[in-house]
Amino acid sequence: MEKIKIIIVLALILNLFLIFGCDKKDASPAVEDVEQTARQFVDFLYNREFEEANNMLSATMVKALKDQNLTLEEIWDGVIIQTGKLNEIKETKVTEEMGYSCVYITCDFKNISSNIKVVLDKEGKVAGLFFIPFQNSETYITPEYVNTSLFTERECIVGEEWQLPATLTIPEGKGPFPAVILVHGSGPADRDETIGINKPFKDIAWGLATRGIVVLRYEKRTRQYAHKIVDEINDYTVNEETIDDALAAVNLLREVEEVDSGKIFIIGHSLGATLAPRIAARDEEIAGLILLAGGSRGLYIEKLLEQTEYLASLDGKIDEAETEQMDEIEKQLKKIRELDIKEGEIVLGASKAYWEDLIAYDPVKTAKNLTIPMLLLQGERDYQVTMEDFREWEKGLSGKDKVCFKSYQDLNHLFISGTGKSTPDDYTKPGNVAQVVIEDIAEWVKNQ
Repeated sequence: MEKIKIIIVLALILNLFLIFGCDKKDASPAVEDVEQTARQFVDFLYNREFEEANNMLSATMVKALKDQNLTLEEIWDGVIIQTGKLNEIKETKVTEEMGYSCVYITCDFKNISSNIKVVLDKEGKVAGLFFIPFQNSETYITPEYVNTSLFTERECIVGEEWQLPATLTIPEGKGPFPAVILVHGSGPADRDETIGINKPFKDIAWGLATRGIVVLRYEKRTRQYAHKIVDEINDYTVNEETIDDALAAVNLLREVEEVDSGKIFIIGHSLGATLAPRIAARDEEIAGLILLAGGSRGLYIEKLLEQTEYLASLDGKIDEAETEQMDEIEKQLKKIRELDIKEGEIVLGASKAYWEDLIAYDPVKTAKNLTIPMLLLQGERDYQVTMEDFREWEKGLSGKDKVCFKSYQDLNHLFISGTGKSTPDDYTKPGNVAQVVIEDIAEWVKNQ
């Protein structure tokens, strides 16, 4: 099997895979039978007829793959590792976007439902390929613990060079109020950290604002500037992905008149939680950290093999193909651990600079050296960041003042309640961050 290289890896949170080779100057009206063309393309991928699929690619798409050192086979194998085998195509929908014909093909994979978005140019060639978590047709449900009359929202911008659209949620009444900044998990997340129909960051923002806390949430750089980042991927680290923007958000909040500048906290989720101690280490005036499902190792990609094995075993067996996939992941992880990565080579979604930076980072040790209060929360049904990670945090921070731990028996990685084993399909079902989590965070912040 060829080595698996994908632009964005589904690691600690359900992410979006994409390859994009569109060029605006080629935009034109839709071609005939675009739905049939797109389905044929997906059929070729499913049947592993990659030569035929390659013949359907536009010149810009071919160039995009070449520039990123990728093949359709590697992309498809990378997707199947996370989603499981494709069982059936449920439905298709054709739209027009920026002059392109876009076909959304809803697929039922073994582990999750997902949309494959195929973008066609004026010649009927495939100019873009996206793998997007299934968007439920239902609308967002406001949690019962939210009272929208108790806060207002206004738009703002985080950062200067990399300007990120953001939303500031401000309680009604006389401030100044304590404030929190929401820091995303891995992948190109929006300000609500939208996963399917679920919007955990919106739940948290509205829930905390209802309880008198200002919340700032923003578009992640990897979403807002995806194309530009691909061009800079060889030098990209988590500083550019997450940390620099979180610090810019802190600086923005310090200028908001409704905010108590001495009570600004970071709430990190998943990768954001893993990096939260590093964010605080660069700004000594941050008042405290709330870690939601924080990985205990800087090299978070180590969890990929564990997650893949878990997903493969959900049906009670691990077949030969799944075993081969896991063997291949282990080979890629070995390359990362040993930094056996050539200049310009992308391994499991990132360059040597990215992985080298994370190998040198110890989240637990960094947190132990901080003097600020910390609250660590963990869902016990979380298969992406597990109770093993939580226990590593407990062990490493044992005896440290101003550190609190709490786990929740029925919550998953998004801190949404459920029963049985958690699966990626959980994220396609409507739900909200549990009220107890909102109340625990609000009480802790106000007590600092």
